[in-house]
Amino acid sequence: MRTRYRFAILSIVTALLCPALVHAAEGTPEEGTWSALLFYIVNFLLFVWIIKRFGGPQIAAFFKTRAKSIRETASRAEQAFKDAQSLAAKAADQLKTLEAEKSRIVTEMADETGYQLKQIAEMTRETVTRVERDGAVSVAAAREAGQRRLRESLASAAGRLAREMVQKNFEGADQTRLLDRFVTKLGEEARS
Repeated sequence: MRTRYRFAILSIVTALLCPALVHAAEGTPEEGTWSALLFYIVNFLLFVWIIKRFGGPQIAAFFKTRAKSIRETASRAEQAFKDAQSLAAKAADQLKTLEAEKSRIVTEMADETGYQLKQIAEMTRETVTRVERDGAVSVAAAREAGQRRLRESLASAAGRLAREMVQKNFEGADQTRLLDRFVTKLGEEARS
């Protein structure tokens, strides 16, 4: 029943549009008869009936398949869009996380750098103190060694001078006197 109404509506619309197409064509308008118009309308209606009768199921199947394909494509596109939005949200979250991680790492590195600089400064101060102390000890040791060598050379020079003086001025009485003093000193030491 519905197909009859559709066919009737389609026939009427076609019949109404055909004269408008004739008037819209360029060129000189030619007078036509109503019978020619009726022939064209019947011819068109016959063409539509043949297409509907023999090609209708294939055309309907084509449009059903095409509509189903379009709905599936739209559904996949919508799902892909949702997935893309989800991925974009995850990427934004990861970007925020990365920014926070970057800030944390920068802070940690700044703290570690400050700590290392303090350690280096402290080690430098300790090294300077140790170098100064070692320098002072080295200077004192060098001074003491110099003084000892000076005393040794003075003692050696004094011994040489004393030997020379003893050899020149030493007599037998001096030897006796020295031996007596030595024996006396030994006696005193033994008593104490």
